[in-house]
Amino acid sequence: MTVVSLGRAEVLRLIDAAVPDSPIVLSLGGIAREMLAVAGRKGNHFVSLDAMGQTVSVALGLALGLEKRGSTGKVLAIEGDGSLLMGLSALSTVGHLKPGLLVYVLDNGVYLATGGQPTASADIDFVAVAIACSWQGAREVRTVEELAAATDWALQTEGPILIRVRIGTAQLPVRYFLADPAILAEDFRRWLRSSMPARDSRLRL
Repeated sequence: MTVVSLGRAEVLRLIDAAVPDSPIVLSLGGIAREMLAVAGRKGNHFVSLDAMGQTVSVALGLALGLEKRGSTGKVLAIEGDGSLLMGLSALSTVGHLKPGLLVYVLDNGVYLATGGQPTASADIDFVAVAIACSWQGAREVRTVEELAAATDWALQTEGPILIRVRIGTAQLPVRYFLADPAILAEDFRRWLRSSMPARDSRLRL
């Protein structure tokens, strides 16, 4: 029986559709470029440009800041396996602080942007690591149905939650994303100011 791997683009499309109004921190590289291709430039998407290994940490800071100001919604991070391995220690900090954070790890097993060199993810159980670091829950998924069910569960469960999504290595033919990080940050900050008060009247940025 042939197992067809999930495509990164279809995973990103599903996540975007599930949380169209939630803040999402996107890892650099193919994740950011393909999200732009399938969803367009959106105010609630913050690209962690030129910051490999820091996506979860950026999302953690955002989640803590929003919670301090009264927000009760979840912050999402979409990370790759290679990038997460570069910042794996962030999982322990997240587990200790327990923010309202949902992290998707899109695991294709390779550093796709630099030639497909294998990562160490084949020998790492990200779900077990998250649980060992005191995350509230973690799951691994391999199909669209499992991803949809895990997303529904995660959005209704107190964070932090990690979902490891096994994906293939196929890529969309997309252009490189070149933007000033300062402009990206200001655009995202502007979206927060305009949208979050409408969702939670106690929030002031």
